[in-house]
Amino acid sequence: MLKLIYLLSLVATSVEMSICFSCALHLWRMRRESRDRSRRTLAMGSLFSGFLAMLGVIAAIGMQMTGALPMFLNPWLGVVYLTMHILMTLYPSMVVRPDWLTRRHSFYIFLPTALFPLIYLFFLGNWTPLDSSADIWANWLKPDVLARLLGLFIMFPYCLIPFLLPYNYHRTSATFKWVINYSVGLLVICVTHIILTLTNSPVLFIALPILVSIFFTFSMQYELNDRLVPTDDDFEEEKPQEEQTEAFGDIDLWTRIVLLMDREEVWRDPDLSLVSLARLCATNVTYLNNVIKENTGTSFKEFVNARRVEAVANLLLEDPDTDIQAAFFNAGFRSRTTAWRNFKDIKGVTPTEFRQG
Repeated sequence: MLKLIYLLSLVATSVEMSICFSCALHLWRMRRESRDRSRRTLAMGSLFSGFLAMLGVIAAIGMQMTGALPMFLNPWLGVVYLTMHILMTLYPSMVVRPDWLTRRHSFYIFLPTALFPLIYLFFLGNWTPLDSSADIWANWLKPDVLARLLGLFIMFPYCLIPFLLPYNYHRTSATFKWVINYSVGLLVICVTHIILTLTNSPVLFIALPILVSIFFTFSMQYELNDRLVPTDDDFEEEKPQEEQTEAFGDIDLWTRIVLLMDREEVWRDPDLSLVSLARLCATNVTYLNNVIKENTGTSFKEFVNARRVEAVANLLLEDPDTDIQAAFFNAGFRSRTTAWRNFKDIKGVTPTEFRQG
């Protein structure tokens, strides 16, 4: 049974290595198509993961030949994994807030990767032997074991960075839903890695490479084929939110909707939902949905997307040289696929064909 698990983990790690190297290569080749540094950062994270997987394959073959067992809480390997995890958090940070990653912030983010090796040097040659999970918990108060545990669990707060960044759709090239999905995926990988390091569970030796492979595959797919990447000029200044509920008074619901659409242009918010619009209109979701359907004959999504498409079409008519991707971004689209599909469904032609007349 253990031999089968070993073979499966070796196959899974080999697949992870191939996928990560492939993703890194594709992302790097197309790095110039992106107008920010996020694509290069994702490529570096994927490349780093590929090298780790390659080292894992080599180590697994070596252990099989010598009969050695994987070390619990390997401090130096922990630093390597921490570095990889930090790289994986930089990508969503650049997408959520392109101007956030200054030199100062970069210094603080990578500080643990410099501090922990220095701390570990104090224990060089005097490591407490840990041969099982029981040994970890029996010796966890010893300074060297405590330092290794701290180096392991410090990865967890990094998963929260995308949530802690000031999110504003005017300056973010992704929806908040994407931020949540990416961060949750990163959190799952982080927790799986922590449990694996503490237990050396054979099943997790198979599960972790599979999770990483899926994670980078979907991240690359989103980055190359879906995400709209605006120029710096396309970002707008943050606009203060106004209290709408008090300003409406006795105005009927449809008029409220029209005011929000025409005056506030809330449809430019990529995260606008039926729930958030109902909150702005001081009403409930069911009533709002019914009023939109009665007055437009369409659903909420169709109603909002029609506004966005019309804005893009008007911009292309006014200035045929306008960058289509920038026009989509400013209209509230954050997905290239969704934007093109909606434009063609509503206008009957692609944006390029529309611009050509």
